[in-house]
Amino acid sequence: MRLEQAKLLNSLKGTSLNLKTFIPLTVKYDASPEFPSYYSHRYLHEKKLGRDDLVRMDEANRRNMKAYMENIYVMEELTRLQTNLALLRKHQETNRRAEMKPLEVDVNGLKIDDFVLITFPGELTVEIGLNIKKASPHKHTFVAGYTNGYIYYTPTAQQLQNVGGAQEDSDCLLAPPWQQLFETKVAQMLKAL
Repeated sequence: MRLEQAKLLNSLKGTSLNLKTFIPLTVKYDASPEFPSYYSHRYLHEKKLGRDDLVRMDEANRRNMKAYMENIYVMEELTRLQTNLALLRKHQETNRRAEMKPLEVDVNGLKIDDFVLITFPGELTVEIGLNIKKASPHKHTFVAGYTNGYIYYTPTAQQLQNVGGAQEDSDCLLAPPWQQLFETKVAQMLKAL
């Protein structure tokens, strides 16, 4: 992620525009793409005189607007990376202070008639919930996250191979083996209900 940050910072381009000049130019060029800088008769008059000052100015403005927009996209990506790095540092510090002790959470199962509920204190991905429902011997099985505490995002083992690719992936305390442990424990609980 730090390498990506450096790469993005190096991709920023200088432009003569700032936000105050970019917005009015964008409005003008969107409202009148063919003759954005002045009335059409001025363009036609310049053409008749063999001049292309307005056309060249429009080309330069379009280049600058494109560069400015690309810079905005880069800044958005840098903001996302900055957030993800902060989350990773936060969770690394939490893990360091815990001295790599196992993370213990409450997982509960509840059965009322044909309704079955499994609870978990993390933000489970849809894939994990669907795995649990598929493996359940009960027709009406539901999975509730954010229960009995909160241990942040709980992605699949595969998603955890992409740490830093999305904010959710950076906001996680778990290692990849967690998914198999959780799904195995839940399968045991479902059979016992």
